[in-house]
Amino acid sequence: MQNLDELKTQIEKMLTDCLTLEQATAFFQGSITLSPIGTFAAENAYEYDEQIKEINRLYITPIKSKKRSTVSQKRIITELKDEFERFGIMGKNVNEIHDHKVVQGFPLSEEEGLYAELLLKNGIYHLTETLDFRSTNFKQKLGDTAVKAITMNKAKTVWCNEVQTFLVYAADPSQERKYAQQINMVDNYADKMYNLLSNSDMSAYFEHMMDAAGRGIHSH
Repeated sequence: MQNLDELKTQIEKMLTDCLTLEQATAFFQGSITLSPIGTFAAENAYEYDEQIKEINRLYITPIKSKKRSTVSQKRIITELKDEFERFGIMGKNVNEIHDHKVVQGFPLSEEEGLYAELLLKNGIYHLTETLDFRSTNFKQKLGDTAVKAITMNKAKTVWCNEVQTFLVYAADPSQERKYAQQINMVDNYADKMYNLLSNSDMSAYFEHMMDAAGRGIHSH
């Protein structure tokens, strides 16, 4: 440790006392590049502050992007709703749960802030929750997964054997490996899981939902 401290002191001394600023930056072999040396004059403290602000704006403050990058991936919920609308079984409000329509945001436990993402009722309830693992925000996915597990568990508590719980998730093989623990955890609460990126999975899911809504998928 002492050797490291001595080395740090020697490097600092060499860079500040023995070398010019240009030579010191050259020491880092291109990791740092300098603009040409410049000077400015100020008549008073106010002018000095304004000059410093301008230098900060020009050379230090990063330029913000004026245009947000477009999101190339549609949310899973949007894709599912689009399909249900195409099949004519997407309800416009939660009251249409009584008409064998799929509804969004059905309250499971308002005091706990738990709402079914997509819900259909025909004899029993058919609950769908979604999880998108295409994001790189690992901590956010941990939280999202926990909420989905709690929501499905609440549905089973409220409706006992009168509910089937489904998870539609999006993940390629590398993401499935990365999020294996989260996927396994939520699998404990889901009766069936479907990967949005698998055509066979989604065919099976939509076929089930159309049958549950009393509409044969092959008749559309």
